[in-house]
Amino acid sequence: MHGGAHEVEDFWGDLQDLVEGRHNSHFFGQIVTYKNEHGDQEIIDGQQRLTTSTIFMAAIRDVANQIYRDKVRGSQDEAILEMGDQLRDIRQQVDKAVRGKEHPSLIVQQASANQAQDLQNYFHDLTNGVDKAVNEKLTSEPKENMQRAYKEMVQWIKASYKEGKTVDTRIERLQRTFDAFMNKFYIVMISAPSQLDAFTIFETLNSRGKDLRASDIIKNHLMSLMGDNVNIKAGNDQWNRLTKPLDDNSDKITRFIRTYWASKKRIVPEPKLYREISTEINDVNSAQAFLRDLEKLVPLYTVIESPMTPRNHYDYFENKQITETLDVLSRLRVKLYYPVLMAMVYKKYSETGILQVANKLLAIFVRHRTIINDGTNRLETGFSDVARKIWDLELTSVDDIIAELNNRLLPSDPATEASFSVLEKAGGQRGAKRWTLVYLLAELYRAEYEDLGDQLYRDVFKDDNYQLVQIGNETEVGDRLNYVGNWALLEKKWVKEDVRDARSWTPYLQKSALKGNQQLADRIQANSWHAHDVDTRQHEFSQNVTLIW
Repeated sequence: MHGGAHEVEDFWGDLQDLVEGRHNSHFFGQIVTYKNEHGDQEIIDGQQRLTTSTIFMAAIRDVANQIYRDKVRGSQDEAILEMGDQLRDIRQQVDKAVRGKEHPSLIVQQASANQAQDLQNYFHDLTNGVDKAVNEKLTSEPKENMQRAYKEMVQWIKASYKEGKTVDTRIERLQRTFDAFMNKFYIVMISAPSQLDAFTIFETLNSRGKDLRASDIIKNHLMSLMGDNVNIKAGNDQWNRLTKPLDDNSDKITRFIRTYWASKKRIVPEPKLYREISTEINDVNSAQAFLRDLEKLVPLYTVIESPMTPRNHYDYFENKQITETLDVLSRLRVKLYYPVLMAMVYKKYSETGILQVANKLLAIFVRHRTIINDGTNRLETGFSDVARKIWDLELTSVDDIIAELNNRLLPSDPATEASFSVLEKAGGQRGAKRWTLVYLLAELYRAEYEDLGDQLYRDVFKDDNYQLVQIGNETEVGDRLNYVGNWALLEKKWVKEDVRDARSWTPYLQKSALKGNQQLADRIQANSWHAHDVDTRQHEFSQNVTLIW
């Protein structure tokens, strides 16, 4: 059950339209199945609808049971006891529909055997009234989605029930809600003679993919090309292996496939991704090659998404400088470069070459976005084009790649220096804004004052030893407050919350191990600190900008 928050809310809204008499019936969608070798109906399309329906039935049964315990049991009122029969009827109908563990009416999710059984056990507990399933803390996204859907439905059912003024009108409202679902929700059930036929029907019905993420319909397109059941099973197993590192999350899988396609072919907007892929991947051989590529590249993708954790990500590249550069890019929230790195790894470039290109990608981003603040469209298209040329062997060496990146995407030195001369950054205590300014200052300190050196990544990023401080306040520097020249990178142990002006910072700047801070303290003591001092410091920094990046 992927995501599904809006779908669950829509489900309840549609049901309330029936209860309130705004509609007479509701078409819930289609279910496409085929009969597998065990004689069971296996679902190709519609599992989320059935999962939502089962969770709803469990929720209304549990609310009915609670009402029975609180309001009916022990009552001497004949009318209330009669209403209690309705509550028991609801429970019996739900229990008959949901069924127990030995012969469940719905088995959820096809994944690895252990995952599938674990999820099925949880689904059984949730829909059979096991308290732990409702309240336990979960880390699995499919389980969290189920639990959230159940809790939301219970809240909505209770809120609707409480609109009645008396016990009998409340129970009558609950009964109407249950009856509306059982009698006025309609589905179209299509049972195909084989798995291949089921995939074909599914793809035809969902050719526009409006209700699905691109990854869902791409998967089914691939399976529909596989031919016989042996190839379908092999393809499905391969899909499950490559999506497991992405938490079987449709959004993550879609982003990964889009990145792969941008690397090998071209950048495509997500709504057009399925159409693009289905046009080019149109037989069993191309489908199998597509899956092989994805399985080969998913470890890299998970690394560039999170370079330092878990530990095996850190160990992906032998050259840790690559990992560290990727971590800096990740902290700056840079993702557009992924296709280039993907193409280089696929084509088995050396790690030395990959590091050279990774540093160039970082430099391009810093010039283009951080300093000049141009839009991302040009970078996204440009990186995709460079990646495709690597795949197609139009670029055959690291020198070729770097030359192409420089020619196409690296802003000129004069433009970069001009933008830096008036560059402002707001900083921040966390996130990309903070890390962007921290990174700029760390590199500028290293170039201008020979601070940090080879320990820059360890001290600044890994150990996070430094904090951003604004030297002069608004009274002292006016509209230069957020200029890069008015920021310092100071060891956290010397950062004091009550310091509010430049002169008060000088004793702490003097204690810093960074020569850049010591010189800054001398400058403030000699001349105080004003707007023209910020400009002077920023100009000094600017001499190194195009050498660093």
